[in-house]
Amino acid sequence: MKKLIVLAFFAFAVSSTSIAQIELKINPVGALFNNPDIVGEYLVNEDIGIEVGLGFVYGSSAIDFGEDLKRSGFSFLVAGKYYFSPDDGCDKFYAGAYLRPRTLTYKDNDTSDNFDYGYKQSAFGVGLMTGYKWVGARGIIFEIGFGLGRAFGAKNTYNDNSNTYEIPSLGIDGFGRLAVGYRFGGDN
Repeated sequence: MKKLIVLAFFAFAVSSTSIAQIELKINPVGALFNNPDIVGEYLVNEDIGIEVGLGFVYGSSAIDFGEDLKRSGFSFLVAGKYYFSPDDGCDKFYAGAYLRPRTLTYKDNDTSDNFDYGYKQSAFGVGLMTGYKWVGARGIIFEIGFGLGRAFGAKNTYNDNSNTYEIPSLGIDGFGRLAVGYRFGGDN
């Protein structure tokens, strides 16, 4: 994991002969539901971008199982993207590959029943992604996309206070993206 982080930050530090361009993006819909994703993309050249992103999960559960559940978790994304026939450099239709370790925990806030829901999920996802990115004249970005792959080491556990059970995993990793952001550098 440390090697991936060092590699990602090294990719951001490498600059070409022109002014480096970096984009910062956020998922506004996820932020409304306590699940924001913050992504930085380094534009290596006109056709290739390297992304590093962090996702957080916090607050009350969006799904109510009749329990007062709190959730917490994170995901870390490293991706390489190839843009087909870009107009403004790293825009329009793209395809790429990603690595994504993630974890999610649900805890029961209701201590009066002496029951801890104790659900935990973790996995390391490897997959392919695709999408489309629009870049405005002033550097404003809008991006929509999705990724689908395999979840390695997927582990789902459930705690009923006396025993811990492992729930079988489908082994699928996926995500959707709706992002807005800004492109820094270059000639915006």
